[in-house]
Amino acid sequence: MDEKIYKLLAELLRMKSEELTDALSMETADVWDSLKHMEVIVAIEQEFKIELTFDEIVAMKNVGEIKRILKEKINS
Repeated sequence: MDEKIYKLLAELLRMKSEELTDALSMETADVWDSLKHMEVIVAIEQEFKIELTFDEIVAMKNVGEIKRILKEKINS
């Protein structure tokens, strides 16, 4: 699943997958603003065929949190 997430984020943030780390966040990536965050959320929901709650969306502040929330959501 991590590879799928990295590929999706790399495409949306226009970065190489190798540049993505769990610590990468809106604060550390110039291209990751609030509008791009919503694009990320929509893409994640479509790719994984899930619906995220408001609290989950707000908690997705970095790549590590995105991975954690998706794993919990998909495995529940």
